Amino acid sequence: MTSNTTQSPARSTWLGWLVLAAFLLGACCALRLSDPMFGLDVELKDMPILPLVAGYCFVSLAAVFALPRLIKSSDRYDGKYLLIFIVSAGLLMRLLQLGAAPVLEDDYNRYLWDGAVTVSGQSPYTLSPQAAAGDDGQSAALSKLRRQAGPVFDEINYPEYRTVYPPVAQAAFALAHLVTPFSLDAWREVLFALELAALGFLIAILKRLGRSPLWCALYWWNPVVIKELANSAHMEPALILPLMAGVWLALVARPVWASGLLAVAAGVKLWPLLLGAAIFRRLLDDWKTLGAAMGLAGLLLVLFAWPILQAGFGDDSGFVAYAQKWQASSAAFLVAEWFANMVPGGLLQGVESGFVARALLVIALAGTIAFIVQKKARDGRETVHQMFLIAAALYLLSPSQFPWYFVWIAPFLCLFPVRGLMLAGALLPLHYLYFHFAARDLEDTYRHGIVWLMWLPVWAVLAVDMVRARTAMSQLSEERYAS
Repeated sequence: MTSNTTQSPARSTWLGWLVLAAFLLGACCALRLSDPMFGLDVELKDMPILPLVAGYCFVSLAAVFALPRLIKSSDRYDGKYLLIFIVSAGLLMRLLQLGAAPVLEDDYNRYLWDGAVTVSGQSPYTLSPQAAAGDDGQSAALSKLRRQAGPVFDEINYPEYRTVYPPVAQAAFALAHLVTPFSLDAWREVLFALELAALGFLIAILKRLGRSPLWCALYWWNPVVIKELANSAHMEPALILPLMAGVWLALVARPVWASGLLAVAAGVKLWPLLLGAAIFRRLLDDWKTLGAAMGLAGLLLVLFAWPILQAGFGDDSGFVAYAQKWQASSAAFLVAEWFANMVPGGLLQGVESGFVARALLVIALAGTIAFIVQKKARDGRETVHQMFLIAAALYLLSPSQFPWYFVWIAPFLCLFPVRGLMLAGALLPLHYLYFHFAARDLEDTYRHGIVWLMWLPVWAVLAVDMVRARTAMSQLSEERYAS
C-alpha cells in the first residue's frame, strides 16, 4: 500500500514531463517546417507573421507556466534519469532545426562571412562587406571569398558597416568555417557544442547551490532559447559558455580565473565586463588578489581590443553605429527618450534626444550596479546573485531588446527564477510583430503600442514581487525584534 502511494506521484510527474516534451517537440517541428513561408522569395507582407507570433507566445507561456511546477513536483524523486531525459529531449529540439532557414533572421550571414575572412588571414575589422565588394586594389584579396560565399555575401545585413563582433566571437565563426565553409549547419553544430558545454557548467552550478539540477530545464527547454539559438543561429552560446564557466569559478572562490573568464565572455559581447563589479567588490579587502584579477582581465581585454583599435573607428564602424543607432523593442528607452524630450531645448542644443536617452540609461545602469554591490558579498552564492542582478539590470535597461538578448539572463533564471523576468522571455516573441507592422508602414504603431504590451506586464509583476519581498522582510524583522 505504501509502495503504490509513493510511486503514483512519480509516474504522474513523468507523464507531465513527457506531455510537455511532446508539445515542445511538436512546436519545434512546426517551426522547422514553416521556413518556406519565410523564404527570401516571399514578400514580407505575405509572410504568416501573426500566426508565428501567436504560436511562439503560446508555446513560451506554456513552458514558463509548466516547467517550474514540474521541477518542484520532481524534486523529491531520484532525478538522474529525468535529467538525462531533459538533456536528450532538449538536444533533439535543437537538432530538428538542422537544415532549416532561420525564420525572420539573417545575422548568420555576417557570421559566416567574418569566419571566412578570418580564416583567409585577413582582418574582418578592416573593410565592410560593401567596401569588399568594390574593385579597388584594397579589396582585391577578398574577391575569391566573395565568389565562394555566393548568396551568403549577398544577404549580409548592414553591409555598409564593418563587423561589430569582438575577436572571441570571430574565433567561433572561424571554427565553423573550418568545419564547412559558408555552411549554416556547420555554424549550428559549433553552437550546439558550445551550448552543451555551457549546460554542463549550469548543472554544476545548480548542484553547488544545493538546487535540483532539473532546474536547468528552464534554460534547456526554453522556446525562446531554442528558436533564437538553434533556428535563428544567433551567436550567444559563444558568450554563455565562458560566462557560465566564470560564474562557476566565482562560486567556488576562484576570483582571478573567474575574472579572466568574464573577460573572455566580453570578447564575444562587451557586457559581461559589468559582472566583474561583483567580483572586484568582494576583493576590496584583498589587494593582492584584486590586482591579479583585474590584471588578468585587463590583459585579455587589451589583447581582444587591439585588432579593433588598430582598424580604427570611423563612420563605417559597426561598434560606433551600434552605440549610436541601435534601438529595438525597449520600453526603457522610450521612457528615457520621453525624459530627454522634457529637457528645455536650449540646454541640449544640437544634441539628439536618442543620445540623451542612451546617456540616461547608462547613468541609471551605473547607479543600479553601484547599489547592487554596495554591500560586500559574504560568499560565492551572494557573489553570483549580485552578478545575476547586474545582468538583469543591463537587460531591462538596454536600448535594444531583441529576443535573443534574453539568452543573457536565461541561465541565471535557473538559479534565481524571478517571475517577472521569466514572463519577459515569454512575451518577447511579440518583437517579431515589428515586421508585420513595418510591411504596412506602421512602425510607430508597433513602437508605441506593441512595445508597451510587451513590457508593462513584466514591470507590473516585478513591482508586485518587490513589494511582497519588502513586506516579507519587514515582517521578519519585526518578528526578530519582538522575540
